[in-house]
Amino acid sequence: MKLSPIKFLFILACLNFAACKKESKTVSKEITPGIGEVFFQKGIKEKDPTQMLFTFEEGLERVNLKKDSISLYLLDGIIYVQKRQNNYESALNYTDSLIKTAVLQKDTYFVALGYYRKAAVFQALNNSEEAYENYYKSRDLFLQIGDSSQAGQRSVEMANAQSRMADYNGSQENATSALKLLIKAKDSSYINSAYNTIAISYRERGFYKDAIKEYRNALRYSISTKDSLSFLNNIALAYRDNGNYHRALSTFKGVLDKIEYADEDSRARFIDNYAYTKWMLDSSSPVLDELTQAIELRLKSKDLDGLTASYEHFSNYYEKEKPTLALDYAFKWLETAKKNSSQHSELNALKRIIRISPGESSKIYTNRFITLNDSLQNVQLKAENTFAKIKFDEEQKQQEINNLEAETVSQQLETEQLENQMIILSLGSLLVLSFGGFILYYFKQRHKKEKLQEVYNTETRISKTIHDELANDIYNMMGRLEPIATPDVLDNLASIYSRTRDISRANSEIDIGENYINHLLSMLSNAAPANTKLIIKGENAINWKGFSAEKKILIYRLLQELMVNMKKHSTASIVAIIFSRTENYLNIDYSDNGKGTELSSIKSGNGLKNVENRIFSVKGKINFETEIGKGFKTNLQIPL
Repeated sequence: MKLSPIKFLFILACLNFAACKKESKTVSKEITPGIGEVFFQKGIKEKDPTQMLFTFEEGLERVNLKKDSISLYLLDGIIYVQKRQNNYESALNYTDSLIKTAVLQKDTYFVALGYYRKAAVFQALNNSEEAYENYYKSRDLFLQIGDSSQAGQRSVEMANAQSRMADYNGSQENATSALKLLIKAKDSSYINSAYNTIAISYRERGFYKDAIKEYRNALRYSISTKDSLSFLNNIALAYRDNGNYHRALSTFKGVLDKIEYADEDSRARFIDNYAYTKWMLDSSSPVLDELTQAIELRLKSKDLDGLTASYEHFSNYYEKEKPTLALDYAFKWLETAKKNSSQHSELNALKRIIRISPGESSKIYTNRFITLNDSLQNVQLKAENTFAKIKFDEEQKQQEINNLEAETVSQQLETEQLENQMIILSLGSLLVLSFGGFILYYFKQRHKKEKLQEVYNTETRISKTIHDELANDIYNMMGRLEPIATPDVLDNLASIYSRTRDISRANSEIDIGENYINHLLSMLSNAAPANTKLIIKGENAINWKGFSAEKKILIYRLLQELMVNMKKHSTASIVAIIFSRTENYLNIDYSDNGKGTELSSIKSGNGLKNVENRIFSVKGKINFETEIGKGFKTNLQIPL
């Protein structure tokens, strides 16, 4: 039996399996029947999450990750359970496995889904920067396959991540972009979320009338009474922030009339907001019972967000008549904010404590306030810069791709025009020249291949000789000298032995078969120092099967030389390698943020001469860009 994606999602929903309210639909294609599906079907019927996880994992052990599409579903199911059980580290590992497996199976949908699952885990860990970057990758992949709904949803989640980091301008920009995609896809559940996010950005910046307008737009697309009440509550808060207490109270009353449709946390929020607004309008209003009812509901459900609001309201309520009690609530506010990891609430609580504390006692909190305030400003600035950089880098990459595509189209048109002219002038001459050119090209290419193969054979032979003869001789000598030699001599011999082994490995035989790309990526990863972050993009968009053995060897050695040079001279913390392809060339863009060097020193040595020699041997192109203190970049163009 084949399991449709809709049925799969429905079953997960019925089991209350989803890790958050609005996680994506899981699948867009059917599953191939087999042993893996048997375990998958069994797993989704399990009521106990632990048993469900065990069944999914057992099924995963019995499938071929490279070929069986069911493996993607099993991995996704494991991520669901791990996230639901708060096993975030394990969930992250499985998201990496999901992405890798989807890449191997060339399933762009599941690659995008994997990045989305990864972002959701980071969001659960309150790491909005990592969440944003993975939402971004997921959105771009969904755009590539034309899934406007999923791309729009990811844009909303990007906007929410920015909002949590107080980057309200960036949040509004992404939410607005999301609307264009979601309206096209008629995805009402996320359209209202996009409008709500835009409204939050306006309200946080003091544009209350604009916020009210966007909250009303969200209300128009509401799909449940619960959501409608939440949007009406937000509208009332915006009225209150703008000083229009009567309009706020009128709106709150409409919410309270339907409070039976709200969950417990929402009930507490609505009651508290209504009572506090009445008190703001008239401080003699008898609202203590309502405020107490709200805080008791929040204490019962351990709603930390709600408790910070209640403690703040009680502190304000008692400030004039019972300042000691007001201070007590301010301290409760501060402690709850710390438990909730809400630095903004903590800052506001400190501000209140400093203001109402008697005498000199307020000074002990002043330094904490200053430090926290500076920290929040730095975090906000860092977030804005981080989000802007991610966006800029992706847009630059896309612009380069667009430019290359435009250049390719132009070259194609020029070539076609020239070919037409030559055909008109002399078809016979063209055939003769073409044939002669083909023969010349054939012998040149054969000579190049023979030359490259000879170099590779020489390197491999040297590697074998060093390993089998020199390294073994040194090792045997160390054994003989061990009883009589000094520790320094033995250490020097061990160092020489280690270097010979490194030379041997660096020139060892290269797997140029189906596992070539994995072998290449493994080499790059092993070549990067432990404290250096390696970023590789575009490798999966290249058809490596179309490259000859000689070209694969050349590419491997070029990148190996660059990584060795980086490790010796660069001290870089970030290295980026981006693969792309035009009609005539494979492009490899390498860059690092190391200490850089002068261009003149590259021509005189610096370990990069081998790179030039290798690429010139196939009539390729190379361009260096570097300055002292500004990192190192190079563009390699290898003829196809």
